Amino acid sequence: MKNFLLATFVAISFMACQQKNYTIEGTIEGVTEGQAILQKIIDGKPTPIDTAVITEGKFSFTGSEEEPQIYLIFVDQNKTPIMFFGENKHITITADDVNKLNDAIIEGSPITDILTKFTEEVPEQGRMKELNEEYQKARMTSDKEKMEALSTEGKELMQEQKAYFIQFIKDNTDNVVGANMALRAMREFELDEFKELVSQFEANLGEHQYVTKLKEALEQMEKAEEMQKEAAEKKAAAEKATSIGAIAPDFTLETVDGEQLSLSSLKGKYVLVDFWASWCKPCRNENPNVVKAYKKFNAKGFDVLSVSLDKDSVKWKEAIKADGLVWNQVIDSKGDIAQVYGVQGIPFTLLLDKEGKIVEKNLRGEALEEKLTELLN
Repeated sequence: MKNFLLATFVAISFMACQQKNYTIEGTIEGVTEGQAILQKIIDGKPTPIDTAVITEGKFSFTGSEEEPQIYLIFVDQNKTPIMFFGENKHITITADDVNKLNDAIIEGSPITDILTKFTEEVPEQGRMKELNEEYQKARMTSDKEKMEALSTEGKELMQEQKAYFIQFIKDNTDNVVGANMALRAMREFELDEFKELVSQFEANLGEHQYVTKLKEALEQMEKAEEMQKEAAEKKAAAEKATSIGAIAPDFTLETVDGEQLSLSSLKGKYVLVDFWASWCKPCRNENPNVVKAYKKFNAKGFDVLSVSLDKDSVKWKEAIKADGLVWNQVIDSKGDIAQVYGVQGIPFTLLLDKEGKIVEKNLRGEALEEKLTELLN
C-alpha cells in the first residue's frame, strides 16, 4: 500500500511538471501605461489572442500553447512588434525603448534563443546598413558610378546572407525555428532537396503546423513540376508534329454553319491553316494579306482554313464578315487543337502542300504571296 501511494505521488508530481502553460512577463522602459496585444499567426495573418494592461511599464500574459510557434506583441499603436516563439515556459521580455521593440531581450524560451542566435550571426549586417546609407548619399549627388559599385557589393553580400540562411535551415531540421525559416525560403530549394528537408522536419517534429504547411507546399511544388513536365512533353510533341516536312495533325471542328469540317478533307490543295481570333489585333491586321493571297491563288489550287480561338461565337462571326473572310472557318473555343499544334501566340499559320505536309510556318504579308508564287506558278 505504501509503495502504491508513493508511485501515485510521483506520477502526480510528474504530471504537474508537464502542465502546458506559459507566463509571459514584460517590462518596457519609458512606458507608464497602455496596452500590450499578444498575437499569433492564424491562417497566415497576425491575430490577437490576448490583451494586457501596461502598468508602470509592466505587463503579463498567461495561457497555454499546444505547440511552439511565432508570437508577436504589439504595444499600443507601435507598428514594430516584439517577436519570439511562444512556448509553455516562463518567458521574460525586457525592452529599453518602445520605439525599438525588435531589440527587446527575451529570456526563458530556448526556442527563441535559437532564433536570436540566428539573427545575431547573420553575416555582414553592419556593412549592409552602411551600404544603404552610402547608396542614399550617392543617389543624392547622382554619383552613378558609386551607386553601381555599391549595388554590386550589396548583391554579393545578399548572396552571402542567403547562403547563411539556407545552411541554417539544413542544420536546424530538429527545431521549429528551422521549420519556420524553411517556409519562408522554400522557393530557394530544388524539389528533391526540399523533399528531403520536409522528410527530416517531419521525422523530428511530427505533425507540427509548420511541418503540415511544409508538406502542403511540397505537394503543390510536386504538382507544379508535374504540370511543367507535362507541358514540356506536349510542347515537344507539338514541335515535332508541326515541324517542316511533317504531316499536319488532322482535326475536325465546327464551321460557322454548325457543320463538322476536317482538315484532311482539304487535301489536294495547298492549304494555309491560320490560327486567329476576333480580339487579336495582329491577326486582324494580317487578314487583308490573306484575303489578297486567296483571291490571287485560289483558282490555282490554294485554300485557307481559319481556326478561331474565340470563345464568343457572335464576335467571331462578326469579324469574319467585317474582314471579308470567304473561305472555310472553324472554331476551337476550348483551344484543344491549338494545344496539339503548340500555338503559343497568334496569328500562327502553317502552309501545307497537297498531301497535308507542312511546307512553311508563319508566313506574313508578302512572304505568303511570294511562297505561293513559287509553288503554284
